[in-house]
Amino acid sequence: MRFMVETHFTQLPSADALALIPAEMEHGARLDQQGVREHLFLAADNSCGWQVLQAASVAEVERILAEFPLAPFVTSTITPL
Repeated sequence: MRFMVETHFTQLPSADALALIPAEMEHGARLDQQGVREHLFLAADNSCGWQVLQAASVAEVERILAEFPLAPFVTSTITPL
């Protein structure tokens, strides 16, 4: 099943959050290679992003999102497609 995930920073990114961006990108690239993430779109100002994920359930999507390095700094809305 496909899910649209809209993600927003909960506050302006701190230096600690910005330092995690390379690891965030590497993690996303692994999901791309595994076919879990089908699409990624980022707002021009990098304030939010949209991903289309392939997963069996909302709970699985939540688990996938929790593994992203920036997870503590963002909030996400999951919509089944």
